[in-house]
Amino acid sequence: MAMNIVEHLFFELMQVAVGTRSVLSRVLTNQEWKAIYACCQKQTLVGMGYVAIQKLPKEQWPPVDVVLKFTAMATQIKARNELLDKTCVTVCQRLEHDGLNAVILKGQANSINYPEALRQYRMPGDIDVWAAPLPKRGEAPLPPSGGCCNGADKDEGIAIAVQTGNNEVEYVNYKGVRAVIEYVRMQHRINGTCDRPPMRYHHIDAPAINGIPVEVHFRPSYKNSPIRNWRLQNWYNAQMDICAKNKCRLGFSVLTSSINVVYLMDHLFRHYFVEGLGLRQLMDYYFALRVWHNDVMECKDLQSQGMWSEGLGTPVMSKTEVMSVLRSFGMGKFAAAVMWVINEAFVGGNENDNENENCPQMTQMDTDWCPQADGRREQLLINDERLMINDCPWLLCKPNEKEGRKLLAEIMQGGNFGQYDTRDAELKKGGMMKHGLWKLKRVMRLVSSYPEEAMWEPVFRVYHLFWRVFHN
Repeated sequence: MAMNIVEHLFFELMQVAVGTRSVLSRVLTNQEWKAIYACCQKQTLVGMGYVAIQKLPKEQWPPVDVVLKFTAMATQIKARNELLDKTCVTVCQRLEHDGLNAVILKGQANSINYPEALRQYRMPGDIDVWAAPLPKRGEAPLPPSGGCCNGADKDEGIAIAVQTGNNEVEYVNYKGVRAVIEYVRMQHRINGTCDRPPMRYHHIDAPAINGIPVEVHFRPSYKNSPIRNWRLQNWYNAQMDICAKNKCRLGFSVLTSSINVVYLMDHLFRHYFVEGLGLRQLMDYYFALRVWHNDVMECKDLQSQGMWSEGLGTPVMSKTEVMSVLRSFGMGKFAAAVMWVINEAFVGGNENDNENENCPQMTQMDTDWCPQADGRREQLLINDERLMINDCPWLLCKPNEKEGRKLLAEIMQGGNFGQYDTRDAELKKGGMMKHGLWKLKRVMRLVSSYPEEAMWEPVFRVYHLFWRVFHN
């Protein structure tokens, strides 16, 4: 069976899940269903496959044994999501009590963008939280919690309990990134785990809570290029305050919708270089775009009533502003590639297979975007930009098919975070030198597409090595 046929059917199932298709193009064989289940496992989208099956007419359902596999995994995913939702609240409350702003990144922060029928079936991972010392509060310090007290002024940072050589405890003030690092190390000392937990340039491993790994980010992300990284860090630092105030319905803070579409693009770009991407991360971005676009539309409605003035740095950035920020970070071309993959995988691309006058590929939710709905297809095809605007107004820019195909090929070959990529497996799983060669070969495949980020990668890797030695 040709793999491209399986991928096409897999995309159809995902389109049913997200609501851009109502039925599959045909009844699938038992062998095809087993291959699709393997694709769902590879891309950590078994939960989405389960939801899609529930939407299909009974005659298109898979065999009973395949349905049971989907159902068993979906039940586990739902229970895991419930636990992570509660744990995210606990993590943020603890950090805020101890004098740090806390914003949940990725994971459960992405799941709230999904429709209610889907969100509990998104495959969860660990907890990523962005932390920074609180700004001036104008109130009395909170009582100490676990050896930490809150500083009343921004310049004072936070006080961390440090054990002296005489086995006595004294408080030392730390600021900025160092404050977050020392706070997490203090939590490890309290828990009796380790004094020097694993740390990277942008995050440090905190003690697990309820058996769930927690990564505390003192930088949301980073770039290999020094100038791009400097811009990126300054931009993120300017967004922390507004994001910390952006509480979601589950009780923890998340990035605002327009900041989130920038951050997630940055996250996708970094993992594309580091290890690989999975289609789950692209589905996260699809729903993040939909939520952001809804916010933009609401902003325009308020603006027409004289109640809102949108501009760069406000909670809702326009499409032009988002793309301006992405280009300043060197991600303009990559954004166009991501738009192509999302359009191909979750919307159905520019082809409508075996469609009739009722446009079965689109559900009622999307009839306003269906080219056949009002007979405008010929006119729209004259200009790709107009087709994008009318069919998918939430896309950030015109899709780049050439780069998009390369990105999709990497996604389908490597699976979730490149875990299924068998290329140069001996190098990848070897020692530090072999793994470094594997990473260099991977980066060199991207030189023609993203030369600046690729050429700076070896330099940043050496810098990162010395950075870790110094900070540990």
